[in-house]
Amino acid sequence: MAGQSSSGDGEEIGSINITPMVDVILVLLVIFMVTANFLKKESININLPKADAVDANLSKTVQVALSKDGKIFLEGNEIDFPRLEAQLLRETKIRPNMRITLSADSSLPYGKIAETMGKIKKAGVHQIALSVKR
Repeated sequence: MAGQSSSGDGEEIGSINITPMVDVILVLLVIFMVTANFLKKESININLPKADAVDANLSKTVQVALSKDGKIFLEGNEIDFPRLEAQLLRETKIRPNMRITLSADSSLPYGKIAETMGKIKKAGVHQIALSVKR
């Protein structure tokens, strides 16, 4: 029986077996790592246009989204239009070869999308990808 010496004289061993505790901690760590991916901020409801070609390397980009009602979101945080350029200028100083992925609702007028792309280019970002769904 665990906790007794092999001589059978009833003396207890002074060490504690921590293997079960380590197993439980590792399982909890895996659970937290998996569930952390699902704890994102509330999503922005955008109806993307469809296209056949989609770039698979979009994870290394900064996300700019335009919602149906014309609100602008930078990395999921709402930002007003005049502050967009200033915020992107700060980002380009940190990452000079930054790439923007622009997601815009398909019901928005082209002028609003073009105006936003102009602000992005004015901020010094020349790599702009348009997000579409297949």
